[in-house]
Amino acid sequence: MCGDFRPTVYVDTRESLDVRDALVELGSTVVERVLAPADYVVSEDYAIERKEVHDFLRSVYDGRLFEQAERLCTAYEHAVLVVEGDICRALAGLQNPLVFWGALAKIASEHRISVVFTPDAWGTAMFIHSLAKKLQEERGGRVAARHKPKAYSLKQLQLIAVQSLPGVGPERAEALLERFGSVRRVFQASKPELLSVRGLGEKTARKIMEFLDAKYS
Repeated sequence: MCGDFRPTVYVDTRESLDVRDALVELGSTVVERVLAPADYVVSEDYAIERKEVHDFLRSVYDGRLFEQAERLCTAYEHAVLVVEGDICRALAGLQNPLVFWGALAKIASEHRISVVFTPDAWGTAMFIHSLAKKLQEERGGRVAARHKPKAYSLKQLQLIAVQSLPGVGPERAEALLERFGSVRRVFQASKPELLSVRGLGEKTARKIMEFLDAKYS
């Protein structure tokens, strides 16, 4: 193909404006969509999750990282986790840096997700643009966002539904379903009932109740 090929990148509407603007400057055609899972999609079967290094660490401790990884690798054949920011500085502030490396090892080994480190939003955009360009030049330019895989089992659908609750990852979702027996009963549970579930504390129970009772607007 010609040297001025412009790749198309689907970008989640909630993602960094700095990365989006840098992609445009680099020559990508940016299409903004509400993406779930993934922050960026660069081909029919290739998606990218981006996390600033401090958000990455928070997501390890609250369980979001592994929940998102599961959804990502289920929906897309290939996935990349981009960790953006000053890694050395973040690690220097950790009491146990093995938590960081252990989380990356789990992502790579259990979910088969590649990990890329970038220094800033511009570096992230350069990587995304380069990957999109390579894949689309080789495969004819098809990009398609997926909101879920083609076929889930009933159990997978039940777990995913419960994992949509704040602070609920795969382990907590399974515990909730085992305790209450169905998705409907989980969503109807009172706060005292939620607190009776192993591993679920006051803070998470409160967030779940606030989420379920929040008025839609």
